[in-house]
Amino acid sequence: MQRRLIPAAVAALALAAAPAAGAKEISNAEVCGANGCAGVSGEADRLALMTGSGKSIAAPPEAPYYEASAVYSHGGQSKTVGFVAVPRHRAVSYEGGPWYEITPAQSALISKLAGDRQPFPAAGLTGAAPAPDPKPAPVAASDGGNLLWPEGVLLALALGVFLIRPLRAAARTATLASRRRARAAR
Repeated sequence: MQRRLIPAAVAALALAAAPAAGAKEISNAEVCGANGCAGVSGEADRLALMTGSGKSIAAPPEAPYYEASAVYSHGGQSKTVGFVAVPRHRAVSYEGGPWYEITPAQSALISKLAGDRQPFPAAGLTGAAPAPDPKPAPVAASDGGNLLWPEGVLLALALGVFLIRPLRAAARTATLASRRRARAAR
């Protein structure tokens, strides 16, 4: 089984040309919504924000989202890496690349940092799966006519046959009874 690289490795690859001596650090990170951004304080939180699950998933459907970015610094060089988080579908995409499942730590941190910030509207999300087709409308009668044709006519005929027989029998019985009374009265 081949292990998938952690999406944060994208940032590490960007700094691969930098000398190996010294540590690379996330010097700055923030989470942004439609009405502002919140900075991420603390190296552990910045690292949790940028460390993905590595589990590829299908592109989520359009939904409200947040944007996040981090600045990786090393020896006077820096590289900014951004991602889009779609909390509703537990999805994250780094630098417009493939989609990954969001980690519980990322989800909790984004929720905490977003606070009362509104997410960006779903219509602005790029790389999302196309919206599913709405439910199809019920099919109307093909000829535009009455839906009771021919089924309604056949039903009426069948009911008529079953209702007329007992009425005829009752009428015969009544006729015979009246004839018998008339004969008896003579």
